[in-house]
Amino acid sequence: MPFGTFIICSSDATSFENPDSILKILVALASVHDKNQGLESVDYGNIVKSLYLKATCIGFSTQGENMTNPDSLATGINLQLQALGLTPHIQLQQENFDINTLATKSKELEQKKKLFDPSKKLNNMKVNMAQLEWYKKKSKNLQLGYYDSYKNKNAPFDHDADLYQKMLTSYWEKMVEEVEMKPQKEGAAFRTRWLYGGTTYRRMVEPLAIADYYREGGKDYVNNKRSKHFKQLEDWLMEASTTNATSKKNVEAILTIDSCFWAHVEEALLLCRELKAVKEKEETLKKLFEFEEYVYQLLKDYTISPDIFLAQSSYIRWWNEYKAIKGSSYISALANFMNDGTNFKQYAVGAYDFP
Repeated sequence: MPFGTFIICSSDATSFENPDSILKILVALASVHDKNQGLESVDYGNIVKSLYLKATCIGFSTQGENMTNPDSLATGINLQLQALGLTPHIQLQQENFDINTLATKSKELEQKKKLFDPSKKLNNMKVNMAQLEWYKKKSKNLQLGYYDSYKNKNAPFDHDADLYQKMLTSYWEKMVEEVEMKPQKEGAAFRTRWLYGGTTYRRMVEPLAIADYYREGGKDYVNNKRSKHFKQLEDWLMEASTTNATSKKNVEAILTIDSCFWAHVEEALLLCRELKAVKEKEETLKKLFEFEEYVYQLLKDYTISPDIFLAQSSYIRWWNEYKAIKGSSYISALANFMNDGTNFKQYAVGAYDFP
């Protein structure tokens, strides 16, 4: 199948992105020429130079709001086919191949693509993100946190959040797919432009995907269930070498930097239960200690939301189970921090000094 943007050159040039459209047009062009004629020798360099002077592009950037209008789209498709010499009057070698049918089919395929307009839908997605911000705040007031509230789904507003989560996920899945289809240079520019929005979305919404997974009894979300588009958004952030540092002054308002944090909490809870069932406890205790160190490092970097300290959060539940396993005399950097509840308030305002 064709991939990316094809610029097809005849006496004029035109471009298409939909792989099915490209395939049909290439078949039609092949059918126009005498099959015994063979390939013509062309001056590729002059063709490329001429593209600066004359090109009919599928982007429809000059049509503005008429881009998704069926009549305007049909006219644009017809102009593109004419630029390649594909008009209703020409005779094709394939008797069952009709130019009008090709134009209609191309219009349908391109219209499906153009209905997804990232820029136009972005404002709607901002509204959905604002709704989730409100949901996060409301859940915090209940001393539960939005992760656990969504996982439990005991209130009507939890189901409203489900709708916002699905709309945002659908949008960003399409966005990531669109970027991956673009040529490397164009895709890189696109990723940079949308990096902030994609990162904020991932940090807000991926915990909800994690909550869905563990509510249904899932295990090892990161390796078994994590969506490709979450991974891709995170990879693009890493490629951009954007620092994860946060200001102490703003820590109360941040989203946890590691969007898989709650998956690690759930795995730690499973390890606590596993510890009661296994005879060989050393390996399980080692994994729990590694999680303990992971949490403490996030705290030291001020890259974790203070919402994890809410009384009914899964993190606090893990800590209570872990503390019971280790005993009241257990001493560690995290234990020293967690055993004094006043530290949570100091952390939330950026006033706690880690040793």
